[in-house]
Amino acid sequence: MADRIFFKGNPWPEGHPIIEFEWLAKEKNGEVWFDLHLKTDDYYAERDIEDDDEEEPPSSWESALVWGNFHACTLSSNYWDEGGFKVCDVEQYTPEFIDGLELEIDPDPDAIEDWDDMIFHIYLLGHDAVAKHKIKFERIGDSDIFNITWSGKIALAYQGDYDFKHDFSTTMTNVKFPAL
Repeated sequence: MADRIFFKGNPWPEGHPIIEFEWLAKEKNGEVWFDLHLKTDDYYAERDIEDDDEEEPPSSWESALVWGNFHACTLSSNYWDEGGFKVCDVEQYTPEFIDGLELEIDPDPDAIEDWDDMIFHIYLLGHDAVAKHKIKFERIGDSDIFNITWSGKIALAYQGDYDFKHDFSTTMTNVKFPAL
């Protein structure tokens, strides 16, 4: 089964297949910075859901019709800008150092004045906001292959809802350690 991303409480509890994923490393001023980028298949690619005409969903988050209007998700630190996040000094950058590394990215979105300055951006139900990321890298044996567990919170900013109240999570499996 393909890696999937789950948006808690949306119409597809089984999650959405991820059709594109990149884990990139780059050097900036003697430091290693990572970028993560993912894109899902169309929300309704595996199972189409018809909203019940007689009962309106309580929110757009729970409406398959609303999700269908936006087709797919892109969640990325580098798709819309040259972002990324600092990981370590270049001298430390080895699979052994990254193994077990847990990072929190944009843990306090209220402290960020301009949401364009957040590390990750998301297209979900429009251009929404994403923060409070928890990312863990786990090496498989002594290989250069990792599993990446990633979760965070979403605010439906496109619709004018600025509360980070929706959860997402994914585990990307068998991802190659990126060279500098």
